Amino acid sequence: MKTRDYMALALVVILGVFVQIILLTADVRETPVRAAEEFTRAFFKLDPDMTERMCADLAADKTFVDNLIHDTAIEARNRGFSPGYMRMQLFQVEASVLAQDEQSAQVHLRSEMRRSIHPAFAAFAKMWNLGEAHHLDETLDLVKEGDQWKVCNHGLQIAM
Repeated sequence: MKTRDYMALALVVILGVFVQIILLTADVRETPVRAAEEFTRAFFKLDPDMTERMCADLAADKTFVDNLIHDTAIEARNRGFSPGYMRMQLFQVEASVLAQDEQSAQVHLRSEMRRSIHPAFAAFAKMWNLGEAHHLDETLDLVKEGDQWKVCNHGLQIAM
């Protein structure tokens, strides 16, 4: 290979690294849409870490999350299932900001959800169109606390 070929190859590699750095930087930026999606995914997975994306008023009430998980587990047992049966995985999430200012935002989420007993279960169920698909169409209110957007008001409910 000639020197010119090596230089072209080096230029392509450097350009690829540069584009990758730009994409990674854009991916970690804090936005209301990102916060709403993270909270909603954690909520439907029944993950106690959902409190990380809840505003201080809601997160301070630890009984909210504990009661949600406990009540959902009881409902699953009453139906003859393990608590993991109630978890849902979101697919085809569409989120848009309806209104936003410096300290508050309103985000509308639309998504399809499927049971997620195991992470692979929901993917296979979607792939082969097995089981019931639930539809989410919800608006979340967010506030900015420090550097992060947090969910303060929602009407989300676990699909039974």
